[in-house]
Amino acid sequence: MLVHSSVNEGMPARLYRSPCEIRRDMTIISKQIKEADEMLSVRNILVEMLSECARGDPERWIPELEELVADARASLDSLTRLKSALSLLSDELEESVCVIGRV
Repeated sequence: MLVHSSVNEGMPARLYRSPCEIRRDMTIISKQIKEADEMLSVRNILVEMLSECARGDPERWIPELEELVADARASLDSLTRLKSALSLLSDELEESVCVIGRV
């Protein structure tokens, strides 16, 4: 949606996406967050891993645990980026709705 400039209000011409487009992107990101959250159950992963490793040498667990921690950190970083993207889309949607109300 193109909003024309307004010399009286000091608004430059801007191009806005429609609320439907923004909501579509928000839905996609929300689904990605939900999927990542469902896949990332550190407690379940630890219990499963420990039950498998319990039969063997505890020193064998260290590399496995380090890899698990690295994966959990990478997942957390990914979720943080998705949350940030969702927040930006929310701000964009609010701005678009305000502009539509003024047009």
